[in-house]
Amino acid sequence: MTKADQGTIDVFSVQIFATWNCKVVQLENEERWLLCMETSTAQHPAEMSPERLSSEEIQEIQRKNLFYEELLQQLPAELAVFDPEFKFLFVNRHAIKNEELRKWLIGRAEIEYWKAKNLPLDKTLQRIEGFKEAVSGRKSTAVEEVFHPGTEREKHYVRITHPYFEEDQLQFLLSYGIDITTLKQTENKLLQQNVELEKVNAELDQFVYSASHNLRAPLLSIKGLLSLVTPGKTTAPELEMYIREAHRSIERLDSTIHDIIEYSKNARLPLEPRVVNLTELINQITEDLRFYDNSRLEIHQNIPIDQVFYSDLRRVKSIFHNILSNAVKYADPSKEHSWLKIDVSIDPARCAITFTDNGMGIQVEHKAHVFDMFYRGTSAQPGSGLGLYIVKEMTEKLGGSIQLNSTPRIGTEIRIELRNFTESILQNPTN
Repeated sequence: MTKADQGTIDVFSVQIFATWNCKVVQLENEERWLLCMETSTAQHPAEMSPERLSSEEIQEIQRKNLFYEELLQQLPAELAVFDPEFKFLFVNRHAIKNEELRKWLIGRAEIEYWKAKNLPLDKTLQRIEGFKEAVSGRKSTAVEEVFHPGTEREKHYVRITHPYFEEDQLQFLLSYGIDITTLKQTENKLLQQNVELEKVNAELDQFVYSASHNLRAPLLSIKGLLSLVTPGKTTAPELEMYIREAHRSIERLDSTIHDIIEYSKNARLPLEPRVVNLTELINQITEDLRFYDNSRLEIHQNIPIDQVFYSDLRRVKSIFHNILSNAVKYADPSKEHSWLKIDVSIDPARCAITFTDNGMGIQVEHKAHVFDMFYRGTSAQPGSGLGLYIVKEMTEKLGGSIQLNSTPRIGTEIRIELRNFTESILQNPTN
C-alpha cells in the first residue's frame, strides 16, 4: 500500500446502495493503481439497515417519504397503490377516512375490505378485471362505477388504473377514482334537453304545417260558400244549407284556435296546484256541453268524497273537457242510450280516473295515432285533431300517464293517472 500512496488511484463507482468488495491492482509498467469495487446484489434504500446510513441520510429519506405521502394524501381523488398481487401498499384519506382501517388494509386485497364491510362484491370484481386489463395491456384503463343507482344518493365515479413496469417487471399499480356525479348529471340533463329540443322542433314543424292548414281550410270553405250566394238567385233552401256549412267551418276554426291556445298555455305556464273538486268540475263541463249538437249523453260519476285531490285546475279542466266533448261528439247514434261512466280513486300520491263510454269506438288502424298532433280519425265531426294530443301532453305535465282501449261500435275506455300534489301543498300552504 506504500507504493499506492505514492501513485494515482482511479475509482469507478457503479452503484450507491450496495455491499462492496474492494481490491487494489497495480497497472502493468505504470506507476498507477486501480481500486476495484464490486458488489453482488444492489439493495433498495428502504431495505438498508439504519446502521449503514448516517443520521442525515436517514432524515433525508424520511423527509422525502413524508413529502410524497402527504402529497398523495392531499390529492382530490380516491387513490390507492397496489403491489403486483393487487394488495394494498397505500391508500389515501379521500378513499378511506378511518386511519385504523387504512392501516389494516396494507398488505391485504381489496376484496377483503369489501367482505369485511359486507358490501356487494360486483364492484371489487369489476376493479380486479380493470387491474388485469391494465397489466396485460400495459396501459391505463378507465372504468365507470355507479353507487346507489336510482336514489338521491346516486354517485358516479371513473376509476383509472396505471400499471408501472421496470425491465418488464410489474412494480405496482396506481388506481384512483374521481367523482364525476355532477358531470354525469349535467350530461344527462343535456341529453334530456336535447331529446326535448328535438321533440319540440319536430312538433313545431308539424304544428306550423298543420295549424296553417287547419286555420286556412275553414276560412277558404267560408269564402267558397259566400261566393255561391248570389242576391236574388240563391234559393232559401240553398242559403240555409250554405249558412249551416259556414257555421260548421266557423266551429272548426274556433276549435282549432281554442286548442292552439290551450297547447301554448300548457307549454309555458307553470303548475299551480290547488284543491280540485272533480264533481263540481264535471257538472260544470256537462252544463257547458248540454246544448252541443242536441246532446243526449248520460254521465254517471263515481267519485270519493273523503279524499282530497291537489292539482292544476286549469289543466285538469282541459283534460276532462276534451274527453267529455269527445264522448258527446262520437256518441253512437244507433244506440238507444248513450252514456259515459267516470270512476275515480284518490290516494295521497295519485288520482286514477277511468272514462268508459258506449260510443262509436275507434277503428284499429287509428288507435296508434289518436294522441298524435292534428290527427283526426274521422271527418264526421268538426275538430282540430289536437284534443287527445293536448290531453296526453297535459297528463304528462301533471306527472301522470294515459292509456286508451277502444273497440269499434262497442265503446272506448281511457284511463288516466295523475299525481296528487299533496306534498307540494303541505310545503307551500299559500297555494
